[in-house]
Amino acid sequence: MPAVDIAIDVGGTKTLVSAFDEKEVEPYSSEEFPTRPAEGIDSFFERLSNICLRMKGSRNINRWGLCTAGAVSPEKGKLIWSPNLGWKDVELFKRASSFLGTEGVIENDCNAAAFGEWEFRKDIESLIYVTVSTGIGMGMVVRGKILRGASNAAGEIGHTIVKADGPLCTCGRRGCLQAISGGRGLEIRAHDSLGIEIGTKEITDRAELNEPVFKEMITEASETLGRFLCNLIDSLDPAVLVIGGSLGKNRYYFDRILKTIEENYYRVPGKKVKIELSSIEPNPNILGILSLSRKTHKD
Repeated sequence: MPAVDIAIDVGGTKTLVSAFDEKEVEPYSSEEFPTRPAEGIDSFFERLSNICLRMKGSRNINRWGLCTAGAVSPEKGKLIWSPNLGWKDVELFKRASSFLGTEGVIENDCNAAAFGEWEFRKDIESLIYVTVSTGIGMGMVVRGKILRGASNAAGEIGHTIVKADGPLCTCGRRGCLQAISGGRGLEIRAHDSLGIEIGTKEITDRAELNEPVFKEMITEASETLGRFLCNLIDSLDPAVLVIGGSLGKNRYYFDRILKTIEENYYRVPGKKVKIELSSIEPNPNILGILSLSRKTHKD
């Protein structure tokens, strides 16, 4: 019986596990479950191991990859710090290898997604991937190499301050990009200002219906993010900027981001700005971490 490859994407709200036949890029099985990071590391990995072992069945695991939000050291197999998860100094590789085996890799989720998007397109020199979901993050690939930074913290754009004395962020500072433009930030702001529990999708839906409070929130969020992405384009000059994540791919939200970029980017003669929505299924994080695991642990 052929072996199986496992790809895992650990998000702040939910975790996706996909199982692949060898050399295939479409999963034969995928399962999503709530991350519930507040319940602790042990509880999470117990649930994750049960799902992985059930999905593989009687087959052996050939290789695996796990990506997650936050500063990750692939060399040490360690999550250094993730404000969105509230986890710090977690030995991800050690924990995952106890039930998946040693042929695996650990990576930041946006780095994995950027690599997946780059692999999907081919012949692209440089690509930036930005996810807008619970939080906001970025990955960048240049000539097939992921840019990780000296402290494995490159791309943490969600925790860059864009508004002095702005709303409180999960990192403990005020005015961070994701506190204004990310999903959790929007939900917290709706709760604080209106006293209601409301999800991101309902916020965008009600903004699209021209309800003033929600439209104002989405306008500020999308324009702030759009201006920030202009700065990325102008500073790094990528061949392609890809936007993904559940909120980033919301058409109403994305169209407003795109409008802000088109109105504000620096127009150097001959410069072409290619901005695309991610279309990789089940998501670029999964395809990227799968590709990285196969590249690292070749047959």
